[in-house]
Amino acid sequence: MLEIVVPEREYWDPIKEEFIKKRTTLRLEHSLLSVSKWESKWKVPFLSKESKTLEQTIDYIRCMTLTQNVDPTIYHNLPADAID
Repeated sequence: MLEIVVPEREYWDPIKEEFIKKRTTLRLEHSLLSVSKWESKWKVPFLSKESKTLEQTIDYIRCMTLTQNVDPTIYHNLPADAID
């Protein structure tokens, strides 16, 4: 299992119309289920020599996430080293 800590940042919550500060720890697990979810969405094989777009990479991280009720905006604020 892999854990990624997303540092505290200030986010705009459009529903509540307020700024919030949040630090999040994501628990991730690379598995056949994660790969299957990703391939179902993107309709391409995950294990290939083709490069993945940033959007595809972030989506795979989302598919690997075991942490429940993660704010979707968190994925676009991941540290660059975590994405790599």
